[in-house]
Amino acid sequence: MASAYCASFGLCVSLLATHFVYRYLAVCRPHNLHYFNGWNLLKIYIIPTSVCLFWFWTYVFLLGPSEVKSDFIRNEILDLYDEDIQNVGYMAFLYYYFDPAGSLVICWVDVIMCFIPCGVMQTCILTMIICGWKTFRKMKGVKKSMSQKTKDLNNQLFKALVLQTLVPMCTMFAPVGSLLILPMFSIGVSPTLANAPSFYACLYPALDATIAIFMIRDFRNTVLCRKRVHPSLINTSTLSGQHLSTHLSSG
Repeated sequence: MASAYCASFGLCVSLLATHFVYRYLAVCRPHNLHYFNGWNLLKIYIIPTSVCLFWFWTYVFLLGPSEVKSDFIRNEILDLYDEDIQNVGYMAFLYYYFDPAGSLVICWVDVIMCFIPCGVMQTCILTMIICGWKTFRKMKGVKKSMSQKTKDLNNQLFKALVLQTLVPMCTMFAPVGSLLILPMFSIGVSPTLANAPSFYACLYPALDATIAIFMIRDFRNTVLCRKRVHPSLINTSTLSGQHLSTHLSSG
């Protein structure tokens, strides 16, 4: 179960990057979208699913419990959670430790395995940045041929895109990256930071949808039950006011 939990994080961040790739195709290369019509849409899930399965099986076989790891975290688990480590399923990175003789022992397998989640996260971040930037450039390039209404919607979508890029970096990538990297430099990780990935994994899906709802005016007005004034009504009212003013002046 611990391996499945870790692999599910890999699936989430991979799907997030896939979302940016699909958005890039929809905006910059709409002529290629026919490759994903119907059941072909499942093709975009091949890479995230492969990452998830690879993450799961490597963790199962290479990062499972061991006597050295259990002895290393036994007291901490007992103090923080009042649980015996023998009754807890876990996956753990142990980068180095000191043997009874006082010699430093480096666990190279764990060090190398650390680059799997870090590599996946870096790849996803780069994918999001590149696709987001190209999408922005494309949207900016066609502004001159847009109507004012389309430009306004375009600006709203861009703001939503920026926030949807920054939020996962702060809520998904940064906590997990810190949790993996800091112990390499003998920097302790507090229980709050250690449990942050679980909290943000539950929070982020709702937060991502909330960004779209409140950054796009039509969605926001609907959620807040605000009445939308149609532009044609505004024009009609303005013209009527001008006609009335002209009539009074003539009189």
